[in-house]
Amino acid sequence: MWKKEIAKFFAGLTAWEAVVHSSLAACDMLPFTWCKFNITNTINSIQTIIPGTVSLFLIWYGWFKKP
Repeated sequence: MWKKEIAKFFAGLTAWEAVVHSSLAACDMLPFTWCKFNITNTINSIQTIIPGTVSLFLIWYGWFKKP
């Protein structure tokens, strides 16, 4: 049962990551440099799609998968 609770936590964490990167694209803040890393449109898209997909899987696992 504790695995489902951990999945719920990480579902929120990865959803937050996807929302932050979506907002960067929506506010036209790209490209920019952060700590010597260039965040381009391509990198930002990857950082939106992958955490969003992982979040959906973790939501399914944490709330909807039968034990």
